Amino acid sequence: MPTQPAPSPAALAEAIRLRQAGDAAGALALAVAYASPDEAGAPFLAIAGLAALELGEGLRALAHLEPLARLRPEDRGVRADLAKALLAAGRADEALRLAEGAPEPDLARIEAWIRTERGQHREAVAAYARVLTAEPGDSASWNNLGNIHAAAGRFDPAIAALEQAITQQPDAVAIYLNLADVLRRADRGAARLKVARDAAALAPGDRTVQTELATALAHNELLDEAIAVLEAAVARWPDFGESHLELGRLYEATNRTGDLAAFLAGLDPAACPPEVAFLHAWLAQREGRFEDAARHAEAIPPTIHPVRREALIGNIAERLGDAPRAFAAFAAMNAAAMAEAPPQRGPSFRAALEAESARWTPAWAAAWAPPLAPDPARPDPVFLVGFPRSGTTLLDTMLMGLPELCVLEEQPMVTEVARLLGSGDPATLTGPQCADLREAYFASARAHGWDGARWLVDKHPLNMARVPLIHRLFPKARFIIAERHPADVVLSCFMANFTLNHAMRSFTDLEEAARTYDAVFTAWHRALALFPVETRAVRYERLVEDPRAELQPLVEWLGLAWNDRLLAHEETARTRSRVRTASYAQIGERLYTRARGRWERYAEQLEPVMPLLAPWIARMGYDG
Repeated sequence: MPTQPAPSPAALAEAIRLRQAGDAAGALALAVAYASPDEAGAPFLAIAGLAALELGEGLRALAHLEPLARLRPEDRGVRADLAKALLAAGRADEALRLAEGAPEPDLARIEAWIRTERGQHREAVAAYARVLTAEPGDSASWNNLGNIHAAAGRFDPAIAALEQAITQQPDAVAIYLNLADVLRRADRGAARLKVARDAAALAPGDRTVQTELATALAHNELLDEAIAVLEAAVARWPDFGESHLELGRLYEATNRTGDLAAFLAGLDPAACPPEVAFLHAWLAQREGRFEDAARHAEAIPPTIHPVRREALIGNIAERLGDAPRAFAAFAAMNAAAMAEAPPQRGPSFRAALEAESARWTPAWAAAWAPPLAPDPARPDPVFLVGFPRSGTTLLDTMLMGLPELCVLEEQPMVTEVARLLGSGDPATLTGPQCADLREAYFASARAHGWDGARWLVDKHPLNMARVPLIHRLFPKARFIIAERHPADVVLSCFMANFTLNHAMRSFTDLEEAARTYDAVFTAWHRALALFPVETRAVRYERLVEDPRAELQPLVEWLGLAWNDRLLAHEETARTRSRVRTASYAQIGERLYTRARGRWERYAEQLEPVMPLLAPWIARMGYDG
């Protein structure tokens, strides 16, 4: 049996030098020759263990670090190295036992990593708190902490942590991208764009950064600038990638199907990955080639986000009359959207509305102070409401043909006023408070595009659930309500690829969508029974069948003269800004009746929710 050479200062110095020079293999070979489970060999055990870790050889590292830990049980540095080796060797439970609760940052990082991998986010956050107490400048830990909060849907602490990470490491482009993604999910478009611009200034030659900049611009409705950034990106990096997908999607979303066709025609099919099928399917669908669209859609790989993929497959199957395939695709789309959405906190939109509208009683309404006097120089707005997918977008596009009206589509004026009111009760508002909130509303409307001169039409479907607040501020406001067969409406909401805000997540489940419909219309009719609100219904099915016959009484009710531009909605759609709703692809088409009675093809799927919808179907006078 060979005799192990006696350790020497020269050998130790050489092993240290080799490791510092990046020669982990040489350091390991030399250290192994002198390592022994005693104090003389301990420095060589340490070098051998660390060198093996650097080589990714966890088991070899353990062979040296375990005896070293027995020699030096109180040495926290050795304990941390041993935990790393255990983790590298696949013995995470033992590594966690060593690291759990330790104040030392190296051990706390190991615990945090293991807890994160196991989905134990609360414990991981506590471990990173220990790291950052000891080392507040640790950018990586701030970044990891931000990612944990983001995964749990805790956007504010996620943003704060990622901003700290950037403060500590202001040139780390990857952290900017993490922060931009959290801001995207939190729907904070302006902040996202600021972060994306900062990242682009740091890394103008980074393709991922340029794509993020473009999508952030699109998030803020700066569509021409977004398209310009993407067109520059695909010219600079012609190999097919995310920038190509986003450019094609923006062409489609802005109804520039000619540009999309030219873009696809200019690509080399042999050089394109399977992901290009996504864009070919979109183009074929928009051109009415639904069999081709289905063929392309089936070739879309799973690398395309499932929400996008399943929404497209569902729409194509719907146009081909394949109701079971379409319904299954939309169910998959909604499941994928909910998997990415933050968890629900607090009551659902429906539950909150039911609790709120339960307070709307005759005694409550009778206690209201006298209404504000109308402003003769500025008429109260017209509120265009209706359950989502009831035809409000078609109707607002038609109303844009009246030069006396300024139509704002789904802008947050009422939401902002409600936020100013907070938990306050509209019934308790004084006259001056109402006047202040009314001015805040009009200031917000100006910020969102109202010219301040024409009669304002505020189109926001679910404002129908806020009638008491609107009536308190604008007692002479008029409400246009778009009506459509309740089963068609609920089905269409389930099929729509909405951005999942608090209300829209109600439509990812068919039963919840029907219950929400019932809650919204219950609140609407309860408010109408309590307050003298002027309303006029427009029926979707009649509007697409004979638009003039349906619109003429509405125009007269508004006290305006008929204008043939009301019927030129296709031309209006081409000249208006981007349609912000799920109807953007249909609004520029000729009027069609194919969506009327669509629910009948899905009678089997809708059967569980028809008892909820039947009373409203009867109340509106629909057959079946």
